[in-house]
Amino acid sequence: MSAYLSSALEAVRFIRGQRIEGRAKWRRHDATEKGSDYSLYHGSCGIILMLLELHAAGQDADALAEAVAAGEEAQDYLAKKDWLSVSPSTGWPGYAFAFSELAKASGREDFRATAAMCLDRLAGQAVELGAGIGWIEPMPFSDITGLTGDREIYDQSVGAAGAGLVLLYAHEAGLHAKALDWAVAVGERLLEVAETDPDGLRWRMMSDMPFAFTAPNFAHGGAGVGYFLLQLHRASGEGRYLEAAREAARYTLSRASAAGSGRLICHTEEARKPIFYLGACHGPAGTGRLLLELHAVTGEAAWLEAARSLVDGLLSTGAPETRSKGLWNNHGQCCGDAGIGEFALLMAQRTGEDGYRDLARRCAEVIVAGSEAGDGQRRWRHAEHRDRPEFLQAQTGYMQGAAGIASFLLHLATTEAGTPVKIPMPDWPR
Repeated sequence: MSAYLSSALEAVRFIRGQRIEGRAKWRRHDATEKGSDYSLYHGSCGIILMLLELHAAGQDADALAEAVAAGEEAQDYLAKKDWLSVSPSTGWPGYAFAFSELAKASGREDFRATAAMCLDRLAGQAVELGAGIGWIEPMPFSDITGLTGDREIYDQSVGAAGAGLVLLYAHEAGLHAKALDWAVAVGERLLEVAETDPDGLRWRMMSDMPFAFTAPNFAHGGAGVGYFLLQLHRASGEGRYLEAAREAARYTLSRASAAGSGRLICHTEEARKPIFYLGACHGPAGTGRLLLELHAVTGEAAWLEAARSLVDGLLSTGAPETRSKGLWNNHGQCCGDAGIGEFALLMAQRTGEDGYRDLARRCAEVIVAGSEAGDGQRRWRHAEHRDRPEFLQAQTGYMQGAAGIASFLLHLATTEAGTPVKIPMPDWPR
């Protein structure tokens, strides 16, 4: 058994050790008695995905039954909800995706029906705006900013573009007959609210931004919206969406700075001294997806070279071994080494170059070295937030915890064995 696979299985044992007694549900982290949720980002739905990957890899005879039991409990939760956010991280879109994947693996039609119900609920909360639809809801991150109020939410991480990607996934999976129509309506609205600039097109996180936050990258910026519009072009054939995606990429790249032989793109434009994130959230591992997909769609070499330049910029910092302000003490899928390793595997797949596979291995080595191991379990006590480096938790979930890290280690191990196993998220190239 490879060291990567062994570490992944130890991470699964840690997660199982956090299961709430008498429930098909897990604590969010190991320092809480009751804190848990069902979401894709921090909760049960993300753990379900990891269990499904473990089952697909033939590594655990109990994983599918465990995922099914967790799905049944999450179904009960959803049946009682009148409202959930447009956010794929915590709302209807993420649940739709997780239940669709659970239905595929289990053959359970009730899970597929739950996924379709989530899409109906998502569409039912949409508002007709201009030529399309959008979602107006309490603004995200109020717990961090202290600001409140309802806003139209645009971005890929917590808003309409992310919901649109789930709708495109649903269309591809044959999950809902109206999924593509709804995705087109989302795209039309996002085209209307794009901000034009001499360097291309950009989108804010939300309407009437109440604080300075112009993010050119993937999670909360224009690259994420451009990625959705590019995938919408693939599904619909509409050229305007491809052109908008090009302009989004052009704008994002215009905000790059030289970094060694490559370049990096700032986290936000307002910072007096730029900070360059390196993970999937605002870094090359996120923004590079737009560039690789533009290359795949257009065949234009410049987009692949731009993706290469971002990885070169990342490597110029000494990452992953050397930590910078944009690569803090976090090993997860969102902000840390697991997300970088996943993108390195994608680059290796697209280019056939071993150097990118080597980067993925280096990420795995850093991840394993940064763990706590004992009693057959492995966990990562790290910081979710860059500006709170002392606030450390050993989380169980997918985007910030052991489930997502185990998913990467399993993906790397099965890739090395020649039989890669990975459930791609809706925002991941297929």
